[in-house]
Amino acid sequence: MRGRIVKSLITMVLIGLSSWLLVHNWQHRTVFYKDYAFEAQDLDTFRHFPRALYALGRNAWFNNDAAAAARFFRYAVRENIFYMDAWLKLAQAETVLERPDQTRSILKFSDALTRNVFRWKWDQILLANELGMEEIVFHNINFLVKHGKKLQDAFQLLDTLLDGNAVRSVEVLDMENLTPFLEWLMRWGRVDHAEMVWDKIAKTGIQNEDIRSKYVHFVVGKKQILRAAEIYKAGGGLVEGLTNPGFEDEVSGRGFGWRYTANNKGRWTIRRTLFGAFSGTHCLKIMFEGKENISFGHLYQIVPVDPMMNYRLTYSWRSRDLTTDQGPFVDIYGYDCTGFYSKGPMMLSTHKWREQKIEFTVPEDCHAVVVRLHRRTSHRFDSKIGGTLWLDDFKLEKMNPLEEDLSITKAR
Repeated sequence: MRGRIVKSLITMVLIGLSSWLLVHNWQHRTVFYKDYAFEAQDLDTFRHFPRALYALGRNAWFNNDAAAAARFFRYAVRENIFYMDAWLKLAQAETVLERPDQTRSILKFSDALTRNVFRWKWDQILLANELGMEEIVFHNINFLVKHGKKLQDAFQLLDTLLDGNAVRSVEVLDMENLTPFLEWLMRWGRVDHAEMVWDKIAKTGIQNEDIRSKYVHFVVGKKQILRAAEIYKAGGGLVEGLTNPGFEDEVSGRGFGWRYTANNKGRWTIRRTLFGAFSGTHCLKIMFEGKENISFGHLYQIVPVDPMMNYRLTYSWRSRDLTTDQGPFVDIYGYDCTGFYSKGPMMLSTHKWREQKIEFTVPEDCHAVVVRLHRRTSHRFDSKIGGTLWLDDFKLEKMNPLEEDLSITKAR
């Protein structure tokens, strides 16, 4: 008799557990597929499912019922105190319900709990900004920038908050974040602000060669040659003459370095090569495809010079099977001035290495010239340029007075 009672009790317990599991599994299936009816009894039905309570709160939120949304979000965080999405949505609902003290408490709690977590930083920044909590705003912006997350959004918001005051931005940014801030300013072309930030970076000694090169490139692009040259020299750049004159180093494509379009499909290819250099180990090889009558000016370097000084540009070249009556040639023109132009002879046919010279006088208002490989279009029937050209050993030197006199005598 006693055994039957025990068996009956066990059976009843198992039936109860089965019924509970049936209900629980139905609820879990609804949560998994987010198949909610969004009815009044849902709060009781899903009271132990934080994800469901959060979904119900979002539904109320999007239906402009902040009070109901806040109630669902509160239940969600009671079930799971680490449910940050629910905490932040609760903070937004409390803001709409005009309970700023509760919102601030929630934000401080969530910020402390997720101090080193990316996921919620932007929402926390926006909420802190709305509440005037600058400490959280600036700290989280610094955190995002330090880890390279949402850089454009972070700097744009910071700039808006501080009314474009770059001095104030430098004050609130961590020292290690000044470099990405400088890059952002350069991207927007803000010359004066970029100059101020660069000066700060240079004084603190946190600059590296990459940001120096980028800033020099930016300043050169704004035609502030004297400043660019000063920074370039301070970083160990050449005091005078061309940079990387024999192409021994990789072409930087920036600032006072060589720049070129390496490949234009079906028209030309440019690359450094180890074979057949005039001097050193490398030279530059330009291969014209012979398919088009191209106008070429895609290899050049901007070079700082002194106004009213006489210079001599020397370079070496060789060629193989260069076609058409219009061959490439080296020319020089003013970068930050107008009206100045000088050029060397065309390079045609096939020739062994030979040295060429161009002498010129820099105009009074000129602080930089462009040394370029140029080719004009041909008007002949056989106008499609083909063949190969090698360049090496560029030198730009100031001419002393004796050399100038000799040049004048030879010209006479």
